[in-house]
Amino acid sequence: MQRRGLVAGPDFEHFQRRYFTPAEVGALESMWEILHRYLPYNVHAASYTWKYEGKNLNMDYTLEENGIRYEEEEFDYLNMDGTLHIPAILLYFNDDLTEL
Repeated sequence: MQRRGLVAGPDFEHFQRRYFTPAEVGALESMWEILHRYLPYNVHAASYTWKYEGKNLNMDYTLEENGIRYEEEEFDYLNMDGTLHIPAILLYFNDDLTEL
């Protein structure tokens, strides 16, 4: 399976360590599939609005369909380390405690 970036929370070390655990995601998975894989880390994952570059993500779409491009080949072409750029999906709490 082709791999994509990481799902993570805020950039603050305390929050990453305590509340948000990065999880690798597949390129062909819908956002709902990614959300379901993220549930062991946060059972209230459905209580968040998932955003990329300030835009709400369509949970029925894949990362590519949501505009999150797979750029590893471009980094390879430019002879750059692709691990230095990992797209971040930010989760914004909606003030409810939905569980799936």
